[in-house]
Amino acid sequence: MTATPSLPAPAPEAESPLRRYFALLYVALCVMIGLFWPQVEIEGAQAWGYVLLSAPGVPGAHLLLGGRPPGVAGPVARRLPGRGVWLAGAAGLGGSLVLLAVYADYRLFSLYQYHFNGFVWNLLTTPGGIAALGATESTERTVVMQVAGIVLANMAVLWLLHRYHDRGWQLPRRTWRRTAATLFCLLGVVELGFAYSVHTGQENILAAADAIPFHLKSGASKLFKRLGVEPRGKENMRLAGGEVVYPAEPVDSSKVRPDNVIILVAESFRWDLLDPEITPNLWRFSQRATRYERHYSGGNRTRMGMFSLFYGIYAPYWYSFEKQRVPPVLMQVLRQQGYQMALHTSQSFTYPELHHTLFVDVPPENMHAIQQGDAWRRDIQNIDDLTRHIDQRDPQRPFFGFMFFESTHAPYSFPEDSALRPDYLRDMNYIDLDLRNNIGGIHNRYVNAAHHIDAQFGRLLEHLERTGMLDKTAVLFTGDHGEEFMEKGRWGHGHGSTFPEEQIRVPLVLWRPGVEPAVVSHRTSHLQVAPTLLHWLGVQQAPQTYSSALPLEQEMPYFVFGEYDHMGVDDGEHKIVFPYTGRDHFRYSVYDENDHPVTRTQRDEVVAAAQPLLTAVSHESRRFVR
Repeated sequence: MTATPSLPAPAPEAESPLRRYFALLYVALCVMIGLFWPQVEIEGAQAWGYVLLSAPGVPGAHLLLGGRPPGVAGPVARRLPGRGVWLAGAAGLGGSLVLLAVYADYRLFSLYQYHFNGFVWNLLTTPGGIAALGATESTERTVVMQVAGIVLANMAVLWLLHRYHDRGWQLPRRTWRRTAATLFCLLGVVELGFAYSVHTGQENILAAADAIPFHLKSGASKLFKRLGVEPRGKENMRLAGGEVVYPAEPVDSSKVRPDNVIILVAESFRWDLLDPEITPNLWRFSQRATRYERHYSGGNRTRMGMFSLFYGIYAPYWYSFEKQRVPPVLMQVLRQQGYQMALHTSQSFTYPELHHTLFVDVPPENMHAIQQGDAWRRDIQNIDDLTRHIDQRDPQRPFFGFMFFESTHAPYSFPEDSALRPDYLRDMNYIDLDLRNNIGGIHNRYVNAAHHIDAQFGRLLEHLERTGMLDKTAVLFTGDHGEEFMEKGRWGHGHGSTFPEEQIRVPLVLWRPGVEPAVVSHRTSHLQVAPTLLHWLGVQQAPQTYSSALPLEQEMPYFVFGEYDHMGVDDGEHKIVFPYTGRDHFRYSVYDENDHPVTRTQRDEVVAAAQPLLTAVSHESRRFVR
């Protein structure tokens, strides 16, 4: 029998550059993670101790999980020719990916105050999600350049370390192994500390944990209970999920009158855009219709805003309704009555998933999405197409039209020759965006985009009046949610567990033939729109059988908002916010009506007094599922 020759062990000099590379990479990650600290409120010695303890452990875990520890290549790599090249390539690729992930998370957190999460993953993996970001060409160029720069810098460092490895320091392999073991143990201590804080309600530490990217957010309540540690943290609330039972009873649509309905929604369109100068066509129209002066969306994201508008129920239902493809009663009634439909969007029906919720039963040939080109051009084309479909309809049958305007989504698109505010920021590069110094120019872009949408609304309105269709058509204009311009310290919308006025307050103008012009000054909600439209069309059934709200003419005792993981309840004096999906540790956040956080003592008092209300909201969030 011929003996198999043994492979020669690699010389330690071949691996020493990688060890030095990993050491430098570790230092770079520590510095990058430190950049998160100024953006998070860290209160007290315990919180700072936790963050400082995380500083060496978490970067080490990122490093060790992002690529194999140097010198451990496995049996396959040992049989490859040029093992050192393979090791260097794997190390460079792994290191680049780790750096890019932390850097991307830092940019994301700087703009929107949340880390890479399920929402971001959904955005990246859902058709139309990336396009919905509205990134400019300069942003895309900068991203490509920075990614290339990080990768090339990594490879350059590797090459230099290999080129001059004999002039550098070396550490024994045993030291590296001990270091790796120490870092993993330290990570275990950090995660155990977080789990203990969740179990015992150490909210200062839980808040400080936001300074840690790609945090595991471990839990160990069962372990602590066995050890006799008394739980003082709140149990996670899970309101989302369940089998849909909706509506609670069949809706009688036999008395629905055949009047047309057109719903127009503009992206990120907040209430103060309804203005004689900014939106003159919409403003004049509001003088003839019903204008709701203090109107609120049911969420600060498109998904939840649109869901509340068409269904009239709370945000937790979205998950079950989307999964089980349950349409809103409003659309069920229109389809039962044979309405012709022309649905248009300058965004997408797949992101957010309107084709699985609002319009689940609408034939695809009636749904028209334009996703290529400038948003302002898409809005023009969609209004052209909508008016054409109106002209081509069968006048003997009722018509339902829908339009979603995209121009007011960042980067706020408009034709330059229509700019109302000439002092606007010319280039919206998200990567190097200086919000503090450029927010005025950014807001002017937003105003110009709204002015452009108003021109398109004016074109549609003129067509409805000229053809006489307006006399038989209900027309509604609103926003899916609002937009903040640093009034409360943030830009944009959908910032996790906050629902500031600027992100949820929107205009609502509703024209109904035969209804006298009016201005409604009490607060109203998107949740009330579907019951109002159905009642106007002739559905006599009580709204409670399909909605969580009363018609717009009746004042609601409280308001409920939602986003993907958090709900907010506004009782007129405070906004109480809490997570509802079980993905986050449970804690209440309380804000006054000016969106300022209250003290911890005040928070506990407000929450205690509001328990009957919070219980009612939780019950209502489960009424249509079992």
